[in-house]
Amino acid sequence: MTTLLLSTFGRLVGERHPIAQARKALPCDAPAQQALWSELADGGWLDAGCRDFQQENGAHTLLLGEITGRSLMTLPYASTAFLLMPLLEADARLLADGLVSPLRDFPASVRCSSVQQDDGWIEHFGEAAQYLHLLPVEDGAWRLERHAPSTVAVLPGMDPTIGLGRLGQVAVTAGTLTSQVVLPVLQRHFAFELAHLVGAAGASLDMAIAYAKEREQFGRPIGQFQAVKHALVDAWMGLDNARYALRSLLSATADGTLAPDLAGTAHRLAVSAGRRACKLAIQVHGGIGFAWEHDAHLYLKRVYHLAITTQRSLGLLQAAA
Repeated sequence: MTTLLLSTFGRLVGERHPIAQARKALPCDAPAQQALWSELADGGWLDAGCRDFQQENGAHTLLLGEITGRSLMTLPYASTAFLLMPLLEADARLLADGLVSPLRDFPASVRCSSVQQDDGWIEHFGEAAQYLHLLPVEDGAWRLERHAPSTVAVLPGMDPTIGLGRLGQVAVTAGTLTSQVVLPVLQRHFAFELAHLVGAAGASLDMAIAYAKEREQFGRPIGQFQAVKHALVDAWMGLDNARYALRSLLSATADGTLAPDLAGTAHRLAVSAGRRACKLAIQVHGGIGFAWEHDAHLYLKRVYHLAITTQRSLGLLQAAA
């Protein structure tokens, strides 16, 4: 069952969203993106962060995240499936009151931040997406704001595969949630985003390893030289250490435990290992890897992008502890 689950998700994402698709940075309403979103919804993958799926398959959240990272997913799958869907499951008023539109039809981009972090940046996926802001307010409550897509200013971002927007000052509508509802969901979403980061870095490192076996210097593949081989092994071990930390965090989350210390450890290991792997991949590819058109740069920018967004979520988890 496990193998079938993961192979099905991996085949769907791999076939419908290869790296060439990510490079196009298509908005949500592009036919190819709509088709993939419908397949994710029909297959039940938008429910992956909800209670029943997690009780049966929660241990595989790490691998699901890695699959989306390897494909450089350019849809707001993480914030929809691992943030808003569980919140809707816990509080149906969000949907009934119109604060959140049906997620099957309207993919959702969510900014998670405190007022102190509030520079308003959010991932932008075009006019067809819905944009929300989740932030802590007084007395341990959380506020979920909905912003009109037309008020989100679009700007060039660091990650060329995902648009960057800035939320307007005035929300269309808003509602409140309790910390008991929000924090466990936020912790799982945080872990999934880190798994996405590890997946992107892992794909970059795999690409470098394959190239090191192929590229020859002095009559030998460059991967046979210790300066290259040992560095690749070190990067691989760094990513594997991050996976262990993420498994521990997900295990705590499944038990209903808030674990800001584990979250901090997982973040440090994943971000440092991800950056190291992506930088090494560019070096191993030599002149090719330094070209902006090469996929190695897409992975590097995605890892840097996620390092920033996950830092904001980590700050929220640690502040609430």
